[in-house]
Amino acid sequence: SSGINAEWPLRPGDGMGLGGNTKAAIIRLGMKEMVQFSKMFSPTSQQLTFFESCGVADLITTCYGGRNRKVSEAFVKTGKTLDVLEAEMLGGQKLQGPMTAKEVYHVLKAKGVEGSYPLFRSVYEICYEGMPPKHLLDTLSTI
Repeated sequence: SSGINAEWPLRPGDGMGLGGNTKAAIIRLGMKEMVQFSKMFSPTSQQLTFFESCGVADLITTCYGGRNRKVSEAFVKTGKTLDVLEAEMLGGQKLQGPMTAKEVYHVLKAKGVEGSYPLFRSVYEICYEGMPPKHLLDTLSTI
């Protein structure tokens, strides 16, 4: 899946019953923040790269399938923690999205730019600071 797992936010959207347009908005914002993050560390990176299979195609594919999607939907519907759901549902596999969100957030915070990444910040807050999944909708409404 995508290097910074910007697709993870879509998963709670599935659990909340969001429509296609809202999910598309989440994907668009995730892609925008992925490009922005990459350019911060590699200013010469080519935007065209994100339109290859390793970019937008992978992002779309992972947004609609896989273990991150299954567990995050259960996260919204059951209220169980990600650790509990991971243990119950994945047979020893690990979630990538939340762990990557944590790493990305710490990098952004260290650089003092977390405010420029509202989606990444929201995912971190939902996963690690106890914000409710609907916080994602609050984030979308302020962008």
